[in-house]
Amino acid sequence: MSKVSKSIILAKNGIRKASAWSGRLASFTLLLFSYSLAVGLNYVTRFIKRGSKTDFRQRFEPIFEMLDKRDQNEISRLNLIDLSLRNMKSKKTRTVITIAGMAVGISVIVFLVSVGYGLQRLVVSRVASLEEMKQADVTTQNSVKNRINDTSLEKFTKIGHVSLVLPMVSAVGRISYQNSITDMAVYGVTTDYLLHSAIRPEKGRLFESNKISLAPVTTVTSGSVAGVSTQDEETIAEKKVNFTVQPGVWVRVRQEANSGAQIIGYTKRIEFPQQGVETKGEAYRDEGQVRDSWVKATVPLWQNDGGTYTPITGNTNQQQSKEGYFAELGVTTSEYHPIEVTPQVLGESTSSATLNDNSAWVEIASVSASEQTQETKTVGLAGNAFKQAVVNQSVLRVLNLKESEAIGKKFSISFVILANLLPDQSEKLVSDPASYQIVGVTPDNKAPIIYVPLADLRSLGVSNYTQVKVVAANQSALSVIRKQIETMGYDTSSVADTVAQINTLFATVRNALMILGLVALFVAALGMLNTLTISLLEKTREVGLMKVMGMKSAKIQELFLTESMIMGFYGGVLGILLGAALGFILSFGLSIMSVTKGFGLVAVAYIPLGMIIGIILLSLVVGLITGIFPAQRATKISALDALRYE
Repeated sequence: MSKVSKSIILAKNGIRKASAWSGRLASFTLLLFSYSLAVGLNYVTRFIKRGSKTDFRQRFEPIFEMLDKRDQNEISRLNLIDLSLRNMKSKKTRTVITIAGMAVGISVIVFLVSVGYGLQRLVVSRVASLEEMKQADVTTQNSVKNRINDTSLEKFTKIGHVSLVLPMVSAVGRISYQNSITDMAVYGVTTDYLLHSAIRPEKGRLFESNKISLAPVTTVTSGSVAGVSTQDEETIAEKKVNFTVQPGVWVRVRQEANSGAQIIGYTKRIEFPQQGVETKGEAYRDEGQVRDSWVKATVPLWQNDGGTYTPITGNTNQQQSKEGYFAELGVTTSEYHPIEVTPQVLGESTSSATLNDNSAWVEIASVSASEQTQETKTVGLAGNAFKQAVVNQSVLRVLNLKESEAIGKKFSISFVILANLLPDQSEKLVSDPASYQIVGVTPDNKAPIIYVPLADLRSLGVSNYTQVKVVAANQSALSVIRKQIETMGYDTSSVADTVAQINTLFATVRNALMILGLVALFVAALGMLNTLTISLLEKTREVGLMKVMGMKSAKIQELFLTESMIMGFYGGVLGILLGAALGFILSFGLSIMSVTKGFGLVAVAYIPLGMIIGIILLSLVVGLITGIFPAQRATKISALDALRYE
């Protein structure tokens, strides 16, 4: 027989023996657990109902027979367990100290590793939710030929296990509010995009729009955009105009375009021409002629106190500007053209204003500066645009708005669309100012961000998307989806990458903590070895007597191994309970500190089920290894010498 054949046979025998030992260890664990449960139920029953003669060991007899299979002439393992427990009871103090030492060693491991698991869960929960683990963001590789457009969305949708494809367009918004102008980041998104991004308003609601584009309407623009050309102004009910109030004239501003509507204030001539929309309303007489032209615009308001006009101010003591209607009486209108006005940012010129140290603000400012050399096209929003916005707390702080008063407020915004999102990438696009209503406020207080319906920005002629959020049907399919998208020439990123790095880091930390705990367990194992060795010396005569009565050496060995494994098992169970209690005390203390500072509860300890099973098996293995030496010595004791031993 060749050496290779012998090696194969030895390997097979080793595997067979290892499988047999694993099976015996598993069955012994279940048998010991069942026996302990039955004994424990007996004690509880007799404590609650004194005098009760109920014996749960008889009820567990079918389980014992199933787990304790033996030859007819052999002593059962159940009897060995019972005999071992009686031996341990005879030396209660020594047994308690040994099991307590084992429990302390196990509890150190359980406590340290559970803290590692708890911190990992805490960090991961702060980084991402379970829903975000199924998402990936798709961006371009800065390639002009490989933009994300409607064709790309169709390709992404056809990939297997893709649940949703949610596009997003980023732009710059030039906000005008209470005679101040500032630039902010604007994201055109759908409602589903916000929901899957875990963006929830703490005040108000989200706008309801999952449309990618709006139905075509007849509007007036300054040129051809996305195939829609300028229409004849006489065939359209509304058109944009420039207007100027005549000197010395106070114009009534109403809520609607009719003389019976409520007057919301008065306005007068300001230094530069204003922009508005000429619309049709109730007919009125102007120098003998019947006219029905009204102007809808956002204008500063005054109130009339007996012929004295004073500015209408809010809680901020700044003059209010609102959208309203006024007849073209004392008002001169002219053909619409963009008005160049030097903007003021919160009372400072844009050339010298320092908005914020936040990187998002700096990026917006740099984009605006770099795009000034490109040709600019001015267009208007579609007539059926939603004109609703969700803002964060930083926007309210910049606009000097209170959160409790923000819902329903309107501000004027002009969108700046960069060239890479347009069909003609040689020019950028600026929209006409439009009035948007705040419908929701998110708790984010970092960089100012405004979310508007994606369909509104698409109506300006946007053909490409900044990025797309792809949602997988399940977490396991995400990696496959990302690989297919990356083969198309796009970049993907996901919070799952960050979570994977966190898991790797904490796995290393847990291993280090477990090594520290094993030191304490090693010390406890030495104590158990000492206890078993002394127990063997005390039972030398008993060992000899059992051999004389016909008990085989293998069963004597198994008796000592059973005793050591019982101590290991009970030490492991108590160690798990003690370690869990220490973790709970730590979490409770940190939660008290967290709640007093305005944060929620903190759980820094977590024990998964697999860890509990692993710790119990580890305790049994330690008990088994510790008992091997005393058990081997017991088999070598001579029966006659043992009977003469004093």
